[in-house]
Amino acid sequence: MTNSDTPGRFESKNIPSSNGQAPDEPALPGQGYRMAFNFNSALFKVLVDYLKPEEKEMILDLGCSRGYYVKAMEDYTSGVIGVDISEDSLRNAVTARVEYGDITNLDFAESSFDKVYSLHTIEHLPDLERFFSEVARVLRPGGTAIIIYPWELFRGMQAIGAAIRQYRNPLLARKIHLHRLTPNSIVKITEGTSLLHVESKLVFATGIQYLTMFRKES
Repeated sequence: MTNSDTPGRFESKNIPSSNGQAPDEPALPGQGYRMAFNFNSALFKVLVDYLKPEEKEMILDLGCSRGYYVKAMEDYTSGVIGVDISEDSLRNAVTARVEYGDITNLDFAESSFDKVYSLHTIEHLPDLERFFSEVARVLRPGGTAIIIYPWELFRGMQAIGAAIRQYRNPLLARKIHLHRLTPNSIVKITEGTSLLHVESKLVFATGIQYLTMFRKES
C-alpha cells in the first residue's frame, strides 16, 4: 500500500504511524542491541517487491525483534511467523505472531515455509553456516529466501551509531557487526546447500544495504 499523500512512502495498516515507521528505540549501555529503526517503510516496500507474499503462504521472519515487519506482513498473509531469541523483544512484541527461538536451530519441521526473509540480522550471527543450513531445511522446494544485510566499506561501519547508543563508544562497532558481508561471501557460505543464488543487488532505503535472493532447488 502506498501513501498517496507522500510519494514513495510505503505504509502498512498494521503499523500505527503516520509515515509507516515505528518509533526509534535506542539502547542504553548494558541493555542489549536495539535497531535504530523498528520499521523502515522503504525497506519493507523493497522486501514485498521481491518476496511477493500471497495470502495463506507460510512466511518466516528470522530475527524479527519486536515483530514490526511481521505485523506489516499480516496485510498480505495470515501465515507469517517471526522468530527472535531476545526475551525482551518477545515481552514487548507488537504482534502475537512472534515466537522465541534460535534462528540457527529452528523448532520447525523440514519444508515448513513457502518463503523466508531476514532483515539486518545475519551480520550479528557467529555461525552463518548453521543459519543458512536452517533456512534451506525449513524452506519448501522452490521456495524463496530474501536476506538483507548492510553494505560496509569496513566491518562495523554501519554499526557505529548503534555502538554509541549501546556502549557510548564508536570503536566497539565490531562487537555488534561480527562480519563484513558481500554477495560473494554469502554465495560462498551457501555452497553445498540446496539454496540457489538468484540475484544480489544494492538497495537504497534509509541507508545502503545488500539484498540477496535465493531459491531452494526443487
